[in-house]
Amino acid sequence: MHKLTNEQEQQLSHWLVDEAPSQTLCLHAVKGYLFAVIASPDPIEVNDWLPLIFNAETDSIPDEITMILAQLYNYTSDLVFDEGYKLPEVLEFSEEMVEANFLSGHPLHEWSYGFACGANFYSNKLLDNLTEESEVLESFTLAIMALTFFADRQMAQEVVDSQDDSNLSIFAPIMYSMIGDLVPEYAQLVEQAALSTGLYDFEESEGWDEE
Repeated sequence: MHKLTNEQEQQLSHWLVDEAPSQTLCLHAVKGYLFAVIASPDPIEVNDWLPLIFNAETDSIPDEITMILAQLYNYTSDLVFDEGYKLPEVLEFSEEMVEANFLSGHPLHEWSYGFACGANFYSNKLLDNLTEESEVLESFTLAIMALTFFADRQMAQEVVDSQDDSNLSIFAPIMYSMIGDLVPEYAQLVEQAALSTGLYDFEESEGWDEE
């Protein structure tokens, strides 16, 4: 599936910000959201994931916008499972003003917020069913913590406060570096976590089957 053209990205970005229903996700958030949704061990139907983008107001979405979103979904899926997903280059870390990374409109914050929305479909289910003190639980917990770190300033501070001899200026760039390392392997980590719960059986030809 082809990536969006510059014109399509601009059209989608403009529509999401200026014409979509109130509290619609912006394009950076949509990209993080779709990345998380696509990695889900449970197939998430369009009718389930699409409304969340538009704050459950989907009646007025033009067909052209829906088609662009479908293309973005398919392209992201190709990256996740075939070509290798990388953090979009625009998601740069603001070193001189660390607080800016948590502000609404900052690409890193928006992507992380979108990811958090998508991961909510399955993260708690996996975390609740993984064996305590297992390596997979530790790895998956760390991944969720890092990938959602910039979504919420208050929760990020709670994470920092749980660390010894650290502060936001020290910890935030560490989390950003981890995100870049984690995204290429995230879908595989979700698969490992799902299998470790004992709730799923994965058949290559059929996809995920919940027991």
